[in-house]
Amino acid sequence: MIRLVVSDLDGCLLDGDGHLPVDFGETIALMEKNGAVFAAASGRSVQGVVPHFTAWEKQIAMITDNGACGYLGGERLWVDALPKSVWYSAVQAARRVPGLWCVGCGLDEIWLEHADQLDPESVRELSRYYPSWKNVDYDRLEDDLIKLALYYRGDIEKDVYPYIHQALDEVVSAKVTGMTWIDVFDQGKSKGSGVAMLQKKLGISRDETIVFGDYLNDLSMAEYACRSFAPSNAHPDVKAGFTDVIGSNLEGSVTKTIQKAMRPDWN
Repeated sequence: MIRLVVSDLDGCLLDGDGHLPVDFGETIALMEKNGAVFAAASGRSVQGVVPHFTAWEKQIAMITDNGACGYLGGERLWVDALPKSVWYSAVQAARRVPGLWCVGCGLDEIWLEHADQLDPESVRELSRYYPSWKNVDYDRLEDDLIKLALYYRGDIEKDVYPYIHQALDEVVSAKVTGMTWIDVFDQGKSKGSGVAMLQKKLGISRDETIVFGDYLNDLSMAEYACRSFAPSNAHPDVKAGFTDVIGSNLEGSVTKTIQKAMRPDWN
């Protein structure tokens, strides 16, 4: 019996316009009937996840910031923040890359340096994931950050990641989370570690868990699931590393697969 279902959002559960499948509510009701828990797992901060699930926040779990924070029924279960001594080194490295923007994600605020210089296209892209932000001078900010999101209008995996990985990976984790995004967060955290934390909290095993993901920061979840599903639009490495490939995110394939997994004869 499947008791825990974990899904990435962008490019996976959500369609191209950032909307949930029309049968999501029906799917949650079916899962509850079967005693299963749904968890949204995202690189987004909680401020960017909750608006999608306002009707179900008390019924679901959330793994945010690539595993650095976890929530169940609207209550925070854990948080692992980066002190300035750690995240500031990432800012300094990012400042050396022309066109690379740093989004600082705190527990309650989103910070952005030189926000007044953003072009309209970049504002639209950032607004997809961060409903609002405050302008900041990172030299003066003393808050802990949950993660640092790096945005680049180009192929960030090819043009930026090799440098960022070399500059930072001994101190923090840097993962490509989309065509234009890299997330920098606590080295011991991942979406996979978040799944493990939820399993321990809920008393659910790997054999009772399935996961869905489409990009490189989702790969770690496969270790904690009996089956892992990549939509057909997923990164090639994810399709190769997961157990199954399903239809695209534009077809509502995640909820369709979840509904099948709730059947007694599913295998």
